[in-house]
Amino acid sequence: MSAPVTLTICRTCRPEGAPEDAERPGAALLREVVAAVALRDAGATVEVKAIACLSACSRACSATVSGEAKFGYVVGNLSPLDAADLVGFALAHAESADGIPPWRARPQVVRKNTIARLPPHGVAHALVEEPASAAVDEVQEGA
Repeated sequence: MSAPVTLTICRTCRPEGAPEDAERPGAALLREVVAAVALRDAGATVEVKAIACLSACSRACSATVSGEAKFGYVVGNLSPLDAADLVGFALAHAESADGIPPWRARPQVVRKNTIARLPPHGVAHALVEEPASAAVDEVQEGA
């Protein structure tokens, strides 16, 4: 079984230009993600959470994928139509030992709209270096 991951959706996200009198697109994305997790019977692997704001408003709608001792991701420019791809990425994240799924295993919407990849706290990894030893381009993902 894959290690569980948390998929957190900004429920208040509203991209610029979205109607203010309609349901917030972030809330609709949350609803669609919950449905996609249920459809894939992935509830034991992907825990869905909502947050009032991820402070990524310029890249709304946004979400995070994180897991214990793994790299985490912030993904933006999502719509409710991206729910299945977002759940697919969460499952690929769960399958990866360090939280870095192979590039080609990431849905295009994630590859093109990753805002940040966050290193796991207190876990050694080749991509995370001490400042004195950090040489530009010496260690790269997939190298």
